[in-house]
Parts: sequence; C-alpha cells; structure tokens
Amino acid sequence: MRALALILALAFAVPAAAQTSAPIVEDAWVMAPMPSATEAAVYLSIRNASGDRLLGASCDCATRADMHDMRLVDGVMQMRPMRYGLAADENGALSFRAGGAHIMLVGLADRLRPGDRVRLRLTFEDAGVVEADAVVRRPGAHQHH
Repeated sequence: MRALALILALAFAVPAAAQTSAPIVEDAWVMAPMPSATEAAVYLSIRNASGDRLLGASCDCATRADMHDMRLVDGVMQMRPMRYGLAADENGALSFRAGGAHIMLVGLADRLRPGDRVRLRLTFEDAGVVEADAVVRRPGAHQHH
C-alpha cells in the first residue's frame, strides 16, 4: 500500500516540477550597431515549459531595454512596443527574431563590436529574473549559427 502511495505521489510531483522549471535562454545575440548608433537589437530563443510570461528586460550596457514587435501593416513594416509582456506559445517557446519580436537596447553606454558579450536580465512573471549572455554579431552573421 505504501509503494502505491509513493508511486502516485511521484506521478503527480514530476509534472508539477516540470511546470515550475525556470525559463532557458538560448542563442542570445545582439546585432552589431553602426559605430555612431545608440541602439541595438537583441534576438534570442526561450524554452519556457511553464508558460511563464516575459515582462521585460534590462542590460548594463544600455539605459533601457524595450520589447518590440515588428508587423507589416498596409505594406509598411511597423515597430510597436510590447507593453504587456509576452507569453510562450503552445510549445512553451518564445522567439525573438529579425523581422519580428526583439529587444531594443536604447541608450548604449559604449560601442558594441562583434565578439563582445553583454549580460541580459530577463524578468518573468513567476520565475523572476533570469540572466543570459548575448554575443554581438555582425549583421547577417546570425544566419550561419
């Protein structure tokens, strides 16, 4: 009887543990800005099994980090801020890609060069702050990774 109770307890505990796992940031990179630019775009993927909502981002290399979405409206590409965060899709994934959602680093403190690394802090509704390093890449270089 105790063995059955233990098996049942584990069967219900494992899915609960899987749902509360912290989001995992993958392939985070910054598009190297032009030398005089004060902004740079960040792209990354997040595996987020718990469906936790990404609320915002920050980085020491910039005054602020804003989440934006790009959309084609009447033949014109428009960038709009995402004020209410972003939830994972049905597969538990968040994707920030060129031509779509991205994080814009605004007010860069120093020039970012290919090969540099910046530390991102992503704030989630439930998980809190998750840190990740992003490498600075030349425009177009991300297609080879």
